[in-house]
Amino acid sequence: MCLVLLTLANLILPTNLSSKRNIYARSGLFAKAILFLAIGVITAMEAFGLGGFKAGSFTLMQVLAKQEYGKALLILWAVALLGYLFWRVYETFADNEGYGKSIKGIGERIGFCFGGLVYGFLAFKAIQVAFFADGMHMISSSKFQELMHTRLAQIAVVGVGIGMLGAMLNEFYIAISGIFTKTITYDRIPEKFKIWIISFGRIGYFARGFTVGIAALLLMDTAYTDQDITNANKEAAFSFVQYAFGNFILGAIAIGFIIYSFYVFVEVRYRRIDMAQN
Repeated sequence: MCLVLLTLANLILPTNLSSKRNIYARSGLFAKAILFLAIGVITAMEAFGLGGFKAGSFTLMQVLAKQEYGKALLILWAVALLGYLFWRVYETFADNEGYGKSIKGIGERIGFCFGGLVYGFLAFKAIQVAFFADGMHMISSSKFQELMHTRLAQIAVVGVGIGMLGAMLNEFYIAISGIFTKTITYDRIPEKFKIWIISFGRIGYFARGFTVGIAALLLMDTAYTDQDITNANKEAAFSFVQYAFGNFILGAIAIGFIIYSFYVFVEVRYRRIDMAQN
């Protein structure tokens, strides 16, 4: 498995990288692509009756931790994913892409930081699962759930849910506008592949946005019901999609995740990343 990952990385990574920082940032993108690919493939298998299960990030971690060399792979994946956190936080403060200090620019940069923290949290949980088996123990505890149903926590949860709905709209905007092409060195991509890459990006961002929107509604529902807050995740969103719309739509969303992973693999090679040593 490690050999396969290294081979893929050698094929995808650019041969001319300006710094170790860039290499680490691209390793984070590679780890992100692997995550979406795994979620998409396993969930699609469930949707089309080929085995598998509705795969959320934490479920994948726990399943992998039980396999031979699974914990080592989890740690390797987490270390790579921390490269994504490092890059996004660096981008937030260095502003190498020139978003500036306008309200819109600051909003964009805060979004970068938040996105990095999300994947940093996943990396932390992966390490926790690798060493302590149950990385969700604290969040699943009854005391934590009681805390989450206090008035202040309810407001906070709804606020996060509204923020996620905003993220959903942003994902749809990115998909429709095709603005994601500005973040990659589009002119370096062979002409015959450009239409495919645009299509992969649009489909992937639509799939992400739809899933984030469902998860946001489920999260806000937990604030005023007895539902466990851990039920507001991708796995729960997939379950809701399967229940409300059927296996075909679930399979379509899962395939959307697979397609998005292909786009992120393209980003590993062509994403504009400037973190060269000064």
